[in-house]
Amino acid sequence: MTDFHYFEAPTDSSAGTLNPVFELLDFPIVMGGAEDIVLTGPAPDTPMVDGREVTDPRLVKALSKPVELDRAEVLDRSAKLGGILRAMGIVGTVNERIVIAEDVPPISRALSILGAVRIGASVDARTGAASSSSAHGGDGEVTSVVVHTIDAPPIDSGRASVKVIRSRFEGVGITVAGETANIDQAMRDSRVESAAVGALTPDRPLIVTDERALDAESSLEWLSQEILSEA
Repeated sequence: MTDFHYFEAPTDSSAGTLNPVFELLDFPIVMGGAEDIVLTGPAPDTPMVDGREVTDPRLVKALSKPVELDRAEVLDRSAKLGGILRAMGIVGTVNERIVIAEDVPPISRALSILGAVRIGASVDARTGAASSSSAHGGDGEVTSVVVHTIDAPPIDSGRASVKVIRSRFEGVGITVAGETANIDQAMRDSRVESAAVGALTPDRPLIVTDERALDAESSLEWLSQEILSEA
């Protein structure tokens, strides 16, 4: 297992601070791994270019291939999702919980988990978590955030002088306190800044799976095996 690169080194009186997403994305990019393929998904049912559905049969055939995202794009998209969470009032406290509906595409699910962990929000990755009654509102002191599919057409990026990166969240929304945002649209909003990686104590409760609860330190192995197994 990779040794952590601590933001604040452990001492006799402090456990230090770290973040598993930094180990999987930020640090490897600094070390030259930006172009490594780390996240893959099935071929899209409806190929798109810059938010527009492709109809030319030749392009459809060319684009109907499994999705491959390199580390740079995964960092960019998950950090922007973290920025969207913060813009919606989620700052990364232990009492903020992210749940992902089961119909959310695998790529969007992975990026959502990485974005949440990046800012320090906890993730409920248990099967059926989003369908529980407490997932759509407050649960005592817990603020729940639900990532789910929405009925919304892809956003047309319009004219651009540079290549437009797909949001990877087409048809996916995020609901906080009864307010729902179109993530695809929010990803294209230049006013939403990408989130810097948060400093977490090693014992910070971070991810709950069907099998166990993971803190910030132990979640690195789960993230590397279940989310970025290609890394």
